[in-house]
Amino acid sequence: MLEIVTLGTGSAVPGLFRNHSSTALSHDGEITLFDCGEATQHQIQKVRLRHSKIRSIFISHVHGDHLFGLMGLLTTLSLNGRDIPLSLYGPEGLGEYVAFNLRFIRGDLLYPLHIQEFRGGEIFDLGPQADVRIVPLKHSVPTFGFLYREKDKPGKFDVDAARRLNIPPGPLYGKLQKGESVEWEGRVIRPEEVLGPPRKGITVGYALDTEPCKGTHLLAKNAQVLIHDATYKDEDRAHARRGKHSTHGEAINLALKHGVRQLILTHFSQRYLEFFQNESRDGLEIIYAYDGMRLVL
Repeated sequence: MLEIVTLGTGSAVPGLFRNHSSTALSHDGEITLFDCGEATQHQIQKVRLRHSKIRSIFISHVHGDHLFGLMGLLTTLSLNGRDIPLSLYGPEGLGEYVAFNLRFIRGDLLYPLHIQEFRGGEIFDLGPQADVRIVPLKHSVPTFGFLYREKDKPGKFDVDAARRLNIPPGPLYGKLQKGESVEWEGRVIRPEEVLGPPRKGITVGYALDTEPCKGTHLLAKNAQVLIHDATYKDEDRAHARRGKHSTHGEAINLALKHGVRQLILTHFSQRYLEFFQNESRDGLEIIYAYDGMRLVL
């Protein structure tokens, strides 16, 4: 199961009801974190996610509202006794930032931290579940979007086909459902004999802190679900251009153009105190995110 949890939906200045940017994607219980703004670890506790399930963290750029919660979270993981590796991905200089902070506080992490820096275009394999493609965006500092691509899953298990092959219910069913061959009654039974066509995985695009650009189009073109910068309303487009951000309407038009199924708008300016109403347009579900929102895909 894939679930998106928006931990922080505010922008540069946090408000009482919107924290700094962070989004968790839980995939069969394992968590990938996109950005880690200040107090992200508190948000994780509030929504009852488990710190121990975080496997990867991706940082889109080095502005504080996307980064200042990182060191606190890394330290808490160590204090909680974590001993399994954590992968951290981000722009050039992120490794130096982490190393400096650990030197400054004279601290050590008790678990392996693997840091990989990127320039755009890389694809990082997260194991059997998914990979993440790095996409350059357009902001006031080097900024990157992410395309989380769930790998294709085995097709639906055909119980009747299994019965015709005299396979008893139980562990053999489970292995075949996972795509593994099994041996029964002196013959090898391949998964394709009892499974339907492979099921396409879900793709999730993440594009925060960017004005419209080639990268946002690439993400929208390839994503079924798009998490997008919506810092300003359309009437404040001039502010968006100065800050190199996007408006609500620009994100919606992008999603409509490329046939996105669900659009999650986030990173709202603190000038807007209201919460916006979800809507649908031409088959597009438009979701205005709030802190602690959970969406099962």
